[in-house]
Amino acid sequence: WWKRIHWRGGHTKKNTRHGRTIMTARITYKRRHCYATRSNKIRKLRLPGGKLGIQYVKKKTKGPQTPSGDHGKIHGVPHLRTQKYSRKHLAKNKKTVNRAYGGVLSGGAVRERIVRAFLVEEQKIVKKVLKLQANK
Repeated sequence: WWKRIHWRGGHTKKNTRHGRTIMTARITYKRRHCYATRSNKIRKLRLPGGKLGIQYVKKKTKGPQTPSGDHGKIHGVPHLRTQKYSRKHLAKNKKTVNRAYGGVLSGGAVRERIVRAFLVEEQKIVKKVLKLQANK
C-alpha cells in the first residue's frame, strides 16, 4: 500500500452525475522506490482500454556551456545527456558549430575575444605613436 500514488491529488473524487463520492484508480511505480525525487519523475497517462499508466520522464539537461565566464549556451548543439554525446549516438558534425571555437565557445564569447584582441592591438599602436611624438 505504501508504493502507491494518488491520481488527481487524492484517492476520492466527486461523481458529477449522481452527486456521490467514489474511489478513483491508483497508479503504482514500476521501479525502485515511490518517492518523488528528481530521478523518479513520472507522467500519468491513460492506456488503451481505459487503464491508467505511468511513463518515466528523463531529466532535462542544460546542454553544452562555455567554460570561460557565463556567456551561456552554445547554440546549434543539442541538449543531450552526457552519454548520448558519444560517437555511437551522435555524429561529429552534430556536436560542433561551423565557426572558430565551434563546439567549445558560444558566439558571444568568440566575439568578445576578437574585440579584446583588436583593442589590445589598437592600444599598442597608440602607445607607439605617442612615444614617437614624445621623441620629436
